[in-house]
Amino acid sequence: MQASNRLLDFPKPVFSMLWQFMQRFNYELAVLSRFFIAIVGGYFFTAVSVSLLSVVVPASKVDAVLLSVSASILIYALVFIYSFYLQSLKTVWISILLSIAVQFFILSLMKGWL
Repeated sequence: MQASNRLLDFPKPVFSMLWQFMQRFNYELAVLSRFFIAIVGGYFFTAVSVSLLSVVVPASKVDAVLLSVSASILIYALVFIYSFYLQSLKTVWISILLSIAVQFFILSLMKGWL
């Protein structure tokens, strides 16, 4: 009877350590995912925003491009901050990817690509 109790007690620390490892791994994966969407998603968001802004600004082509390139630093910083501001990782991914798609669709319509 005592031997069977010892066998049942043995896996508890192993499962506990595995559970702690998985929780830590999930946290590190979530942080890595936030950095990925902040860096790569922020780059694409900024690129599409700059392209759209240079088409929309009612100024000469040179001035519109200079203004949009100057604004790109602010846009990229705001996307980076936004990706760590929200608690829900799913909301961050969906909102950034959806806004990239909408901006690209508007840019495509304005440039006559569609």
